[in-house]
Amino acid sequence: MTDSVTSSLMTSLFATAVRPPRRRDARRSLGAAALITSALIALTGCSATGAAEPADPSSSPASSPAAALIDTYDLSGAQFSPAVARALPDGTPFGGISGLEPLGDDRYLGISDDRADKGPARVYRLALPRTPDGGTGLAQVTGMILLTDEHGRGFAPGSVDPESIRAMPDGTLLWTSEGDAEAGIAPEITVAAEDGRALRRFAIPGYQRPADDGARGVRPNKAYEGLTLFDGGARAAVLAEGPLAQDPNAPGASRTRLTVYDVASGAAAAEYAYPLDAPPDGTDERGATEILATGDGRFLVLERSWIKGQGTVGKLYLVDTAGADDVLGAAVLTGSETPVHKTLLLDFSPNGENVDNIESLAWAPDQADGRQTLLVGSDDNFNTGEQRSLIHTVVVALPE
Repeated sequence: MTDSVTSSLMTSLFATAVRPPRRRDARRSLGAAALITSALIALTGCSATGAAEPADPSSSPASSPAAALIDTYDLSGAQFSPAVARALPDGTPFGGISGLEPLGDDRYLGISDDRADKGPARVYRLALPRTPDGGTGLAQVTGMILLTDEHGRGFAPGSVDPESIRAMPDGTLLWTSEGDAEAGIAPEITVAAEDGRALRRFAIPGYQRPADDGARGVRPNKAYEGLTLFDGGARAAVLAEGPLAQDPNAPGASRTRLTVYDVASGAAAAEYAYPLDAPPDGTDERGATEILATGDGRFLVLERSWIKGQGTVGKLYLVDTAGADDVLGAAVLTGSETPVHKTLLLDFSPNGENVDNIESLAWAPDQADGRQTLLVGSDDNFNTGEQRSLIHTVVVALPE
C-alpha cells in the first residue's frame, strides 16, 4: 500500500475519532432513569406512557429490575491502529460489528457482518477499557483477523454472512454465518484457528437448511444470529433470529429454535422452542439477535424490533431451558411444545434514545459493587450517518 493510499484510508478511519464521546454525566442519568423505569414496569405492568404491557405467557408475570443501562459509547470515537489500515484493501469501511467476545484484560473480538462485499470477511481486535464509574473508556481498534476457508483462501462475496463469534478454551474460534436463504446458502457454524483459517464445520440439521422453494429451513436474514459456549466450552448454543419457514410465525405466537451442539463432534445434541415477543406497534418483525451463557445453566437473550421513525427497540431476557421440551429432530413445530422460560431483565425502550441495531452480548469485568457488567453492541450496517456502532454498558444482578 502506498503512502498516499495509507494516508487516505487513515484519514477516513480517523475522520470521526476526533469527536469526543458523549458526556458521561448524561449517560449516568439515563441509566438511573432506566433502573427507576424498570422498577415501575415491574410493579405496575405499565410502560413509560402508562399503557399496559401485553401479557407474555412464556415470561414471568412481572419483569425484574435486575439490569440497568449505565453507559453508551460511540465507536466512531475509537482510535484506530495503523495496523488495521495496512491489513485491509483501500477503502474498506469499519463497521458491521455483529458479535463481541472477551479475551481478558479489556481485549475483545468484534466480528463484522460484511458479506465479503465491502472487504474481506474479518474480525476486529478491540480494546474496550473500563472507567472508574464502570463505563467504556477510550476504545481502540488494535488489529485484525481475516476469516478464510480451510485452504486459507478468502471467502467469495456473498458466500458468508458472519454474525457471532466465541473463543474456545484451546484458543480456537467458533463463529456463525447466517448464510443466504434466498440464494440457497445454508447457515454454518465454523471452528477456526486463531489466525481465522477454517478447520471444520458443525453438522446443521437438515430441516434447518433452506429449501429451494422457501417452504422449509431458515428464512432470509433470520438465521444464526446468536452463539454462546457453555459447560466449559464443551457445548455451544445457537439461536436463530426468527422461525423456520415451516414453524409458527403468527404475531405473539412466533417460535424460533435454540439448538445445542456438542463442540467435539459438531453434532446437534438438543433443541428447544424459543417464543418471540409479539412485534410492537409500528413493525411486523421481531428477532432474537444474540445469546450468552450466564455460567449457571441459563442464558441471556437479546430481542429487538425496528420501528420506522423511532429506531430500534429491544429487550434483554434471562432464559432457562429447564422444563422445556427437547424438539431436536422435529421438522415442524406445532406450537404445543413447552418452550423455554423467559424473564425480562431490561427493556431498552424507556431509556429515551435509540439504542440502534443491538445484536452483540459479551461479559466485561465486574462493577466495583460486585454486579456483573454486560456489553451490548450495535451493528451500524455500514449505514454511515443513519446507524451507529455503539457499546452499551449494562449492569446485571441476576435473579435466582
